[in-house]
Amino acid sequence: MDSVAVAQEAAPASSEPIAETTPLPAVVVETQQAAKPKIKAKKKSKSASAAAQPEQSAPQQQQQPTGPGNSNASDKSAYGPVRDYSAKNTATGTKTDTPLSEVPQSISVVGAEQIRDQGAQTAQDALRYTAGVTADAYGLDSRVDGSFIRGTTAAEYLDGMRRTLGSYTNNYRIDPFFLERIEVLRGPASVLYGQASVGGIINSVSKRPQTEEGGEISVEYGTFDFKQVKFDMTGPITSDKKWSYRLTGMARDADTQVDYVEDDRYAIQPAITYRPDGNTTITVLGHFQKDHTGSTQQFWPHVGTIFPNASGNYIAQNRFVGEPDDKYDTNVASGTLLVEHKFNEVFKLQHSSRYADIHNVYNTTYPGFFANSASLPVPDYIDPAETQMYRIKTIQSADTQIFNQDTNLQAKFKTGVLEHRVLGGVDYTYYNENSRLGQALNTTPFDVYNPTYGSGEFLIGYTCDLDLVIGLTEVAVCDQPEQQITQTGLYVQDQLRLGNWIAVLGMRKDWLENDTEGSVLQKDDATTYRAGLMYEFGFGLTPYVSYAESFTPVTGTTAPARGATPFKPREGRMYEAGIKYQPNGTSFMINASVYDINETNRTTTDPQYPLYSAQIAEAAIKGFEIEAAGKLTQNLKAIAAYSYTQAEYAGETANAGNQIESMPKHLASLWGIYSFDQAYLKGWSVGAGVRYIGASWDSTNTLETPAVTLFDAMVAYEEDNWRWSINAKNLEDKEYLTTCLARGDCFLGQARTITTGITYKY
Repeated sequence: MDSVAVAQEAAPASSEPIAETTPLPAVVVETQQAAKPKIKAKKKSKSASAAAQPEQSAPQQQQQPTGPGNSNASDKSAYGPVRDYSAKNTATGTKTDTPLSEVPQSISVVGAEQIRDQGAQTAQDALRYTAGVTADAYGLDSRVDGSFIRGTTAAEYLDGMRRTLGSYTNNYRIDPFFLERIEVLRGPASVLYGQASVGGIINSVSKRPQTEEGGEISVEYGTFDFKQVKFDMTGPITSDKKWSYRLTGMARDADTQVDYVEDDRYAIQPAITYRPDGNTTITVLGHFQKDHTGSTQQFWPHVGTIFPNASGNYIAQNRFVGEPDDKYDTNVASGTLLVEHKFNEVFKLQHSSRYADIHNVYNTTYPGFFANSASLPVPDYIDPAETQMYRIKTIQSADTQIFNQDTNLQAKFKTGVLEHRVLGGVDYTYYNENSRLGQALNTTPFDVYNPTYGSGEFLIGYTCDLDLVIGLTEVAVCDQPEQQITQTGLYVQDQLRLGNWIAVLGMRKDWLENDTEGSVLQKDDATTYRAGLMYEFGFGLTPYVSYAESFTPVTGTTAPARGATPFKPREGRMYEAGIKYQPNGTSFMINASVYDINETNRTTTDPQYPLYSAQIAEAAIKGFEIEAAGKLTQNLKAIAAYSYTQAEYAGETANAGNQIESMPKHLASLWGIYSFDQAYLKGWSVGAGVRYIGASWDSTNTLETPAVTLFDAMVAYEEDNWRWSINAKNLEDKEYLTTCLARGDCFLGQARTITTGITYKY
């Protein structure tokens, strides 16, 4: 029965791999539709002058018609709007407001304009056209957002601070409507952010107050009875504009493509900014969110998904394996403080801090084959026709508190002919979780082709005293060990310029403690480095080379026969070379890069002591990416991306040489919007997109998930203060799988989803 307890833990997590051999991030998809699977196996300014420009800590929103307060909105701030799909500045890559062309690492920025145009309802939706990102690695998941970057699970940040540290059981989804932009930093980011995946991070930037009055309200309706109301308003509170506010909120009542799984949300984000003078900005943001949903992840076995059952049938995409009262409910309350003070032309202080309180209740039921073990054999199906199965019932809850702070001092100065922007800072993270968990195997047969719900339960499971009981009357829900994690980091970075040469150098020291009740205190420390060199040509081309390192703590110990020593952190390094090209006077940028990544100290089954893990596995990842985004003509803006990712297991693991599971080697996408200016079509715009997701394999490289090509589209009309739009995802309603794993389950893709809405702006 031990495998019962770990079945859900093996399910996708939001920001960290659960197991080194099968890292499974949680994936989210918006409201969905039922269907029958039929899938078969088979510049631009010079850096010196740009760096000298004052940085805007309270950026403004987008130009008409994308949001409130857009008349004076600036798109040259790292925290402001992204116009025409082409961002100018970023803070994610350096923690300073820096032109994208001066960061020697690959970065993509998805702004609120693109989010609106594509009708993205989740952060995962918003990243589907981003190079190097496998946004839908684990398909449809109503619980959390999660994506792969360069073959590894992405760490999630909000306003530069770690937003999640656990898995789907103590996580929450932030709606993209509350975000000004979503930035993807590809490659190691530990020098700036501490523990993070070697593949990269996702940093979202919250909408902030503006000094110009404006607002909008939207009403939307869509597939699966999707109903949503959103509003966003901002402006000055006082006549001198020293005080300004922003209030963003939404309410959603929706079903999903899976029966009995809702996707309801109520959220509000108030914010106030105080600018006592031109050198100081203080912003306070609150975020309050209540979600009521379930698990669209059904963890269907291979038979009935990628393979037909004995009768040649496939499980319907809308089929629900749980019980109608299953749920995944989340309550979140957080407060963020952002302070910026410029002492003079040399020194500037920045401080960010956030406290978040997260409460999750997760009651779910899923296929029983996860409980299979030598002591309790449980097959995929229990009848020759392969229609009936046992199920696992899980009841769990978690109360999580996360506190982050990041304080740094920036100095701009010269030493001879060298220009410097030196950044030194300290950040701190505190994570605390108290949780309860209960699981049991329900051996009452369940027919997945002709389901009957509420038919009674015969439970086999453990009590809180670890006694195995056959015929439990209810699941025993037990307190789990309290876990506290603290991380402190000291970092320093220098952005240098000598003529057209640009360099970025950085290093960091981290100390981390993981204190789990009943276990030995685990302490880790790490020193990481970063270096990059660029040359800026006058016609807009900036080639670069860079090196960066990462570390990720690993909990647990080796086998007793090996000394039961605590695991070392995973360590990664990356070499990257690329170009950033923006023709002078245009809003169009092309980025391309090649990279070589290696990560060591990954855990896998110990070949001598199979009940334990050993750090003998590695990951070797090489790839190429190219991305183009921006305004091609006065009427046309577009995004194009292609990624080749050879992500393989290495080291002394049995899977060495195999492509990492769920990671397609090829990803390609193209999206464009055309706005008409002819008199009889003025106000109309049309858009279309195509996404190619290449074939992927399980960790043994014996089971292939076929490639798929998906189409999206939009139509919009705007006049004066009104905007109407309709968006469609997966236009052809293709029934497809995103991946199938060696452990025995497959993940469904998003069905055709259509959403229409009308917005009033003032």
